Amino acid sequence: MQKYFAIINRKTGHIILVCILTTYFCIRFDFSFDLNITLLSIAVIFPLVFTIRQSFRRRDEVIKQLSIFRSSITAVYHSFASIEKLGQDKKDYVAQRLQEISQQFLNALTGGQREAEAMPEKIADIFQLIQENRQFISTGVALKIIRFLKDVEQSMENTVGIRTHGLPISLRAYCLVFIYLFPLVFIPTLVFHMRPGDSGIVYALSIVHGFVLMSLYNLQDDLENPFDQIGLDDIKLNEFLFMKE
Repeated sequence: MQKYFAIINRKTGHIILVCILTTYFCIRFDFSFDLNITLLSIAVIFPLVFTIRQSFRRRDEVIKQLSIFRSSITAVYHSFASIEKLGQDKKDYVAQRLQEISQQFLNALTGGQREAEAMPEKIADIFQLIQENRQFISTGVALKIIRFLKDVEQSMENTVGIRTHGLPISLRAYCLVFIYLFPLVFIPTLVFHMRPGDSGIVYALSIVHGFVLMSLYNLQDDLENPFDQIGLDDIKLNEFLFMKE
């Protein structure tokens, strides 16, 4: 049942209350007007649909970057493991560093800033190990490892950039404001066309419209941060965690 209530929060209660109160006062004081709300509907629905679509695209791009991160870090591990002349202790050292990089990076995505600051140092440790053991590592293998490490760093930077720079805050604020204003325009129009005895239908329609609009907003708000592991559609970060085989 959790998935059915994931998009319901305090904002949902607020908009339902606004719809009920607006309907009551419009009926009680016979306040109504005949207004074509098509344009206003577009002003609310279009930004909501746009932001939801962009949030899904942003989520897909993050998954792509995380896949590159894990595949690249795995390739670094296998590249070191294939060097026969390199001691096992150094291979274990690299594996440990790669695991720490992976764990700290994923922790940083959920808000651990201190974890993020330690990752460049561990990548530098791997570069340092390559330089100190060039007699055991051929130039071709060294270049391949460096290229994979570059992909690791680039995928991390891209992911952090996507996480930091989400959808425009002003657009999300615009959507929320118009959702709260929508009942003030929509409900008087319903009351204008209401026949005697239709007050229950007006209440129901106003609540349904408010609930749907706020649910769409909550869905987009949930997708805005796919790293917090709270929403049902959040990215399963543990699937991208590197572990030594």
